[in-house]
Parts: sequence; C-alpha cells; structure tokens
Amino acid sequence: MIALTGGSGNIGRHLVRLLRAASQDVRVLARDEDRARSILGADIQIVAATNPDALDGVDKLFYIEHASSQLATAGEAMATAARGAGVKHIVAISSGTIDMKPPIALGHWHAALEETIVGSGCAHTFLRPGNFASNTLRWAPSIRAKSMVFVADTDSTSAPVDPYDIAAVAAVALTQPGHEGKTYTVQGPQRMSARDQVSVIGAALGRSLQIVGVPPQNAREGMIRGGMAEEMADAIIELLRSRDDGVVGDVLAVTGNAPRDFGTWVRDHRRSFA
Repeated sequence: MIALTGGSGNIGRHLVRLLRAASQDVRVLARDEDRARSILGADIQIVAATNPDALDGVDKLFYIEHASSQLATAGEAMATAARGAGVKHIVAISSGTIDMKPPIALGHWHAALEETIVGSGCAHTFLRPGNFASNTLRWAPSIRAKSMVFVADTDSTSAPVDPYDIAAVAAVALTQPGHEGKTYTVQGPQRMSARDQVSVIGAALGRSLQIVGVPPQNAREGMIRGGMAEEMADAIIELLRSRDDGVVGDVLAVTGNAPRDFGTWVRDHRRSFA
C-alpha cells in the first residue's frame, strides 16, 4: 500500500494514475475528500488526512506540503506518524533551492524538512524540483483579460519542469528498489527566461502577448492581494533575485525518458490561458 498526500494536486493526480497503471494499491490522504474524489474518481481510496488511522497498513508514503517556514514542523508530524504506523519508506518533495548560493529562505525551509525526515528513521528519497511549469498558471487571468503578463524580473531564468515528470520520478522511487537514501534533482530540459515562457504561451494561443516588468515591491503586494502569505511572497521575491545556473536533472536517468519541454506542457494546458 502506497499513501499519498497532495494526491489531487499538480503532481499527485499524475502520480495516482501512474501507480494505478503499475497495479499498486493507493490511498490518498486528503484535506478535502469531496474535492479529491471529484478529481481522482470514485474508485480511488480516499481518507481524511486527519484520520488517526490514515497510515495503517501503509508501506510507503509520498509526501508533499506547501512551502512555508513551518515546513519542517509539518514534516516532523507526518514523519512521526509514519514511523509509528510502520511506514518503511518516505518519498518527499523538497526543492532545488537548497542548492542555491547564497542560501535563500526557500532553501532553508526545505533543508530543514529533509533533516526532519532523515531523523525520523524511515528510509527516504528526496526529489528536488526546480520551477514548476504549472506556476505560469498564475499568469492566466491577465493573459485572458489583457494579453499581458506582469512579472518582477522579465529575464530571470529557470528550467521549467512538467509536474508529470516529477510524478514519474516519484513513481519509480516508490515502486522500484534501490532509491532509498537518494536525492534527485528534477528539472525541465531547457533554461528559459520569463520572457521566453510568455512567448511560448503566446505562440500556443496564436496571439501576441506583452510581458511587463514591475518593481519587486509591487509584485510582492500583488501576490499578497492574491491571497499569498507574506513570508511566501518575500521568499519568491528573494528567489527571483537569486540565480541557479544548473540545468541537468535526473529525470532521464531515473525514468529512462527525457523530461518534457515547456511547449508540450503549454499545449496540454492551452485552454487554461485562452
């Protein structure tokens, strides 16, 4: 039995399908059971994340949690429960920001999470993805309304990774031996600036999009107005001011398949921007 947190999220919904295709027993630990069932279907075992018996009979756990300064605290609670239930192996989503120099808040939060899980005594595998391709969905409202994208740094670069590829690496780590104690970097195949990404989205839509640079403080205020916690908005602004020159990830080495490019992800999600 493999249990998942975040089973109805951008990574989790792909992972559920991959595990079911591999004939694995899957249990989704959900904060909102009705929402999870509407996304994943009635044939998936879904239990409340708060259920004290949620991990009973579970051999392996996929763990993902929203980034915050409390990430390690939440991870410790889950790891303690997992150890108590007899879970043998935890595959956790961490972050490529751990490797950034100089260190940044997002990296500190995820490094603390990893230390907590290591300290739990469970076997562990960490996946350190870079920028999710799905993060560009935050641009969708202004693209639909104005054909414009507002960003704090038009030239900041990343290697956007399709959440499917993160799920594919996780599926291998959860179902095949030899991944305990490993840490994998999960990146897309190409470094792109925000300007490059907007251009790809525009091409998929068949219309020209304008990218507009805004002062970091204005970008921060916009994130907070959109419902983002202040500490997370600060962490993102700090991230945009940092640089990560790494490109090569472990998707091909772990899964045997090259990572999907950003254009493929955009075409798959074109309706979200139209």
